[in-house]
Amino acid sequence: MEWIKRMNLKRSLFTMALISLVIAALLSAITVWLGVELSTRLSPQGMSIMIDENHAVVKNVTPSSQIENLDLLLSVLQIALPILFFVIALLATVFLFYRWKLKDPLKILMDGANHIIENDLNFSIEAPSTDELGRLCTAFETMRQTLRKNNRELWQQAEERKRLNAAFSHELRNPVTVLKGSAKMARQCVESKTDQTAQFIQNLTRIEIYTGRIERYVEAMSSAGRLEQIQLEKEFTDPQSLALELENAIHLAAAESGKKLLFTNTVSVGKVLLDKHVLFEITENLISNAVRFAKQTISVNLSFSGDMLLLEVTDDGSGFPAGLLKNGIQPFQKGNEDAERFGMGLYLCDLLCKKHGGFLEIRNCGQGAFVCGALKIS
Repeated sequence: MEWIKRMNLKRSLFTMALISLVIAALLSAITVWLGVELSTRLSPQGMSIMIDENHAVVKNVTPSSQIENLDLLLSVLQIALPILFFVIALLATVFLFYRWKLKDPLKILMDGANHIIENDLNFSIEAPSTDELGRLCTAFETMRQTLRKNNRELWQQAEERKRLNAAFSHELRNPVTVLKGSAKMARQCVESKTDQTAQFIQNLTRIEIYTGRIERYVEAMSSAGRLEQIQLEKEFTDPQSLALELENAIHLAAAESGKKLLFTNTVSVGKVLLDKHVLFEITENLISNAVRFAKQTISVNLSFSGDMLLLEVTDDGSGFPAGLLKNGIQPFQKGNEDAERFGMGLYLCDLLCKKHGGFLEIRNCGQGAFVCGALKIS
């Protein structure tokens, strides 16, 4: 009956009903014919011939009342059996139509609906046939795939927003720390009786610079829907003044840690093309991590290698966890269980280095950690 299963619902129902009615009609005709034949043989006298035990032929005449009863029974059967055949044919049509055409598609659709109600889209729907219900199963599968795609996109957008918010909070932490330190030093200059006008002006200048950085970063993060959409603002900068400014920022960031910081640079004269804000963000993140994990000493080296500006930070701490070195840099991956940290520092450094045409390298060396951030300057 596969050929019936391949039909559409209307045609298959009509075909099955027609076949059932034809079979019922044939059985009814046979029943009527048999009834007529039996009635003919029993009438008119209802006589039958029998052979007794002495092999003598004896004529046995059936009483007329019995003949009349048999005729009545045959008449009832000739009417009742055809009706019964047609009823059975209709019931069989309904049963077979449901079993062959409706049962499997309805079960598949119900199971799929239950999965969707339970927010489970990790299933698939296969069409059992090519009829209307089969096409409905195919449409249901298309809807499931669309829902799964949309849910995945919504989840990715939520994760991206989570990353963006964490990056925003993380990147504001270092400039705010510098601003607090500069404000504290400026207050000390004001309260001091000695003349420290130059130091006071320097602190105000630093506050102005870092306030501008925060303003720029807030604008960038507000306009960017994804971290990868942050735009660079490259400009030509003197390497020597850049190194001096970077050294001051590094010492200020590590001033209250009580740890020894060694800064060296081998940059040459001339002009380099880079985004200073990106360099300072990377530096402050790396220094912040080094200050947290170093035992006593932090070493920072600024140098050139071809068309790359290299910033190398080494500390004498416990080094990077084996899982971080094995799996690579991932967002929200912490070096420890510090609840106040988001685990975004290295991830942001890696993202900004790649955005600037460079790379970020991490490894363990001796008893500490080594990080090298490279920025393309050409």
